[in-house]
Amino acid sequence: MKTAVRLLPLILASALLAGCQSTMQRIADCKVGDWNAIGHKDGLLGEPPSYADRKDFCDDHADARTPAASDSSARYLAGWAQGNWDAWHALGSIDGRQGQQAQYDKHAATEEVRKHKTPLNRPAYDAGWAFGNSEYWKDIGNRDGIAGLPLTQKEASRGKAAAIPLRFDDEAYSNGWHAGNRTFWSDAGYTDARNGTPDSEFRNRAAAARDAGVQVQEEAYRAAWNGEIVNYWRNLGTQDAVSGKDFAMRNKEARQKGLKVYEQDYRQAWETRLADYWRQAGADDGFGKPFLLEDRIANAGRNGVFTIAATRDLYTAAWQEQNARYCVPENAFEMGRANSGIAVDVCRAELRNQLKHAYVSGQDYEITALKYRQAVSDVNELFDRVRDGRNRLGRLEREIRANLDAKDRAVNEETKKQDRRREQDRRELIDYIQRLERQLDDARRWADRHEQQMQRLRREIY
Repeated sequence: MKTAVRLLPLILASALLAGCQSTMQRIADCKVGDWNAIGHKDGLLGEPPSYADRKDFCDDHADARTPAASDSSARYLAGWAQGNWDAWHALGSIDGRQGQQAQYDKHAATEEVRKHKTPLNRPAYDAGWAFGNSEYWKDIGNRDGIAGLPLTQKEASRGKAAAIPLRFDDEAYSNGWHAGNRTFWSDAGYTDARNGTPDSEFRNRAAAARDAGVQVQEEAYRAAWNGEIVNYWRNLGTQDAVSGKDFAMRNKEARQKGLKVYEQDYRQAWETRLADYWRQAGADDGFGKPFLLEDRIANAGRNGVFTIAATRDLYTAAWQEQNARYCVPENAFEMGRANSGIAVDVCRAELRNQLKHAYVSGQDYEITALKYRQAVSDVNELFDRVRDGRNRLGRLEREIRANLDAKDRAVNEETKKQDRRREQDRRELIDYIQRLERQLDDARRWADRHEQQMQRLRREIY
């Protein structure tokens, strides 16, 4: 919180107010022609009122079709006054919300305020600080209420405020505490219902609260409990459907505890979960496994699940859908590539030979792909060696020419031997490069041949 101008973008979360306005934004404002908004931006940025400068700028950049407002000066000044107020009010509000003493003089003396010649506004800051201070104490009261503390806890907060010193807002704290106290009872009702605790537990909670001097709000507790108890039964139904428990067992437990029973919600959730279970079982089996419905039904009790009227239809439809996805050449080909095995016996008889062919093609494809990658690697290596050989040959030929062209070079047996040796090196290097180029051509042909074979194997799976 160093300067008014730097805080404002965070306070208002507006990209338009992040630092100095750009020329493009100023031009856009001129074209809109809202002088109240233009003035408000200047005031909010901590700028002094400058209608004349703004007017000159807009006369140069505004759209000629945009009519000038007759009262533009008054609108600008009204907007600027509101923006200046909002800027100082926001600074005060932040200080107040953070539980700090009013710091108007500190803000007024900052370098940014002096540099921008920001007009001061103590009333706006004080109003913002008073608002923020109230919110600060309201939040503290709310937290104490949610924590289940009595309203008398505010005396401790009052004492802490006096020690700082900081103005204590009794009304704001109390309002926050009452809201927090209501949340406390709503949370209690929600928690009890979520855990399957009967709402008769309210009596015990209320007695403990009164002993602690905490206000009791039965309506908030019961509203939350009644709203969540339905979800409790739905959750039970969802869990029990795949854990071997049923409504009769839960009904007995609930009546022993004195808990309200929501049979319809339980059974609806129970059946929905079982429908999902049998649908998923069919889908799991359908992708590569035989039709196992009868086995699954026979072992349902052992697995902690139940059958429902729609079990056969749900399982069968899901199995058939996934089996159709499994028994296609594309899938067999990919499984062959992965060498993961394929259960063609779960597919229709007329598809099996085609699937076997696609599977073997996938295996062959991977073998060929390995050869192709090796051939490409050989091509790259040979290409690099050819390029390196040509570079060496170029250097050697330049060296030979330089020696032959040297006017002061001695001609004797030693220099002749050097020339013969360099010429021999040149011929050997040329032979070496030619051999590499032939090998490179062969490697490219093999790479092309493997690539064509890969394309053929994929193409001929149908």
